[in-house]
Amino acid sequence: MTEHRHGGRVFDAARELGMPWNRILDFSANINPSGQPKGLKAHLFANFPETVHYPDVKAGSLVKAVADATGLPAEAILPGAGSTPHIRMIARILAPKRPVIIGPAFAEYEEALTAAGKKPAHVGAQEKNGFEVTLEEVRLAAKLKPDLIFLANPANPTGKLLPGPVLDAFLQHGNASGCWIVLDEAFIDFTEERSREGTAAVTERFLVLRSLTKIFAIPGLRLAYLVGHPESVKPLADRLEPWPLNSMALEAGLFCLSQKAFADASSAVTSKLRKLLQAALSPYGKLVDSDANFILMDAGPKAEGIIARLYKKGILVRDASNFRGLGPGWLRFAVRPAAEIKALSEALASENA
Repeated sequence: MTEHRHGGRVFDAARELGMPWNRILDFSANINPSGQPKGLKAHLFANFPETVHYPDVKAGSLVKAVADATGLPAEAILPGAGSTPHIRMIARILAPKRPVIIGPAFAEYEEALTAAGKKPAHVGAQEKNGFEVTLEEVRLAAKLKPDLIFLANPANPTGKLLPGPVLDAFLQHGNASGCWIVLDEAFIDFTEERSREGTAAVTERFLVLRSLTKIFAIPGLRLAYLVGHPESVKPLADRLEPWPLNSMALEAGLFCLSQKAFADASSAVTSKLRKLLQAALSPYGKLVDSDANFILMDAGPKAEGIIARLYKKGILVRDASNFRGLGPGWLRFAVRPAAEIKALSEALASENA
């Protein structure tokens, strides 16, 4: 089993380094470099008195807001405190016998399946193809006769979008074989690609995971939703724990879903900053072309030293060596504001002077 490791350990680092948490520069967690939408803090403060009461038992207000914003039927939407509870529910409740993960991939898919007593098979995109998933991976996955496939668009940690024909081929395989297709779109809002949530709402055994925490920079509030055909969502909805979201997460969701212009602008800002980060990193390793708000880099034997030296300066990067299909030497850097990228560049240069 892969080691359970995530980025974003800002508070742990602050304690270890003896510095305020807000002095830590976090390139390890892939959060919107534009920060939170203007007005969110005031909205939460104004609605804080709600916390004297229990929140909506089924988070119905958020479901309605998502339905209104997307045009999806409410019965196709399942709220959650981030996508991790959804991933765990899928592994536990759908109980696949022959799950397959298309990688390199977020470790939580394997963690969830393992916790549910399932052993997944892995089909990995090839480095020689720039880690882009191709029709060959579809063919290899189909040969395993899976009853559930986890994949992501864009993929984490590579940042690669799934080509449309490849995603369509996965869906065609699912439709023909009865295999569940679970598509994680946690970072889709940072790309020019459109979500497949509308397709999921009318396609049985196709589930799409949507995150609000990344694009609206609220990971501390844990907020996401799942979309699927109502008949596919029902077995999960029937087992949803009461009060899946707290009052402040609900209010944040209601506010953020009204901020479409912010989300659209964030994609353009991220694209510009990604180019700036690419320029800062290119002297130190081989970069994988990314469509997302993070960049994967092969730093070779220098990787551990880079992690350690940057950490001492209060700069966190993601050791990507535990992503199956990668290994030692791989690092992942989140796209951050220009001032933080400049600080990263200067820190890297000082170690190589």
